[in-house]
Amino acid sequence: MIPGLFVVGTDTGVGKTLVTCTIIRILREHNIDAVGFKAITTGEQKGHWHDVDALVEASGGAEPPEHLCPLRFKAPMAPVPAARREGIEIDLSMAYAQLARLSEKHTLVVAEGIGGLLVPLDRSTTVLDFVKKSGFHVVLVAKAQLGTVNHTLLSLRELERAGIPIAATIVNVTRPEDAPNAQPSIEEIERMAKRKVLTTVPFFGDSGDPEAPMTKFVARAVAHLAPILKVHPLIHDLQA
Repeated sequence: MIPGLFVVGTDTGVGKTLVTCTIIRILREHNIDAVGFKAITTGEQKGHWHDVDALVEASGGAEPPEHLCPLRFKAPMAPVPAARREGIEIDLSMAYAQLARLSEKHTLVVAEGIGGLLVPLDRSTTVLDFVKKSGFHVVLVAKAQLGTVNHTLLSLRELERAGIPIAATIVNVTRPEDAPNAQPSIEEIERMAKRKVLTTVPFFGDSGDPEAPMTKFVARAVAHLAPILKVHPLIHDLQA
C-alpha cells in the first residue's frame, strides 16, 4: 500500500481544497486511482459542504460524500465547537476507519486537513496528530499574504519536530493584491527553512466563494501545476 498525501495549511482559507483537488486530478490523469479524503468539515451552505463536493468531483465520483468526509457539521466554526453546537462529542474512530478503507480500496488517498496544524479535532487530537497517525507525507499550503513567512516556518518546524515527511511546500495567491508578496516570502522561507518551495499558485479567482465553480479554478490550477508536479518521482518517494 502506497502511503498517501496529506494537504495541510498554515491557516484557514489558504487554498487547501484547491490544491488537494488539483493533485487528485493530476494523479487521475496519470491513470492513478486517487481519491480525496477529509476527516472533518464544518460550515454547511444550502445543504452542502462545498469542499466535500469538490473532493467528490475531483475524485471522479468514485466515492460518495459520506465516504470522503465522514464527519460534517453545520456551523462555520472549528470542529470541536461546531460539533458541540449539535450536541455531539467528536469520535475520530469513524474517520480513522474510513481513511483505512479508502487506502485499502484505492491506489492513493489525498487527504485534506482543516485549518492549521494545531486545530483540535477532538478534545485531545490535533490535525498534526491525525496526520502523524496516518503515516502520510505532507504538502504544506501557505498563502501569499503578509505574515506567511512566520506561519510557514512555524508549520514546517512543527512538521519536522513530529517527524512527518514533507513532500512539498506551495504558496497560493488567494488575493490579487498579495501577488507581489509571494516571491519575497518564498525567498525568506527557503533561506530560513533550507528547503525549496515547489511553486506559487497564481490567483485564479475566489475559490472560497461558494457560488463560484470550483471546477474552473481546479482546471486552471491543473494546467499550472501538472508540468511542475513530477508524479512518478513523487510515487517513488512515497514508497521509499
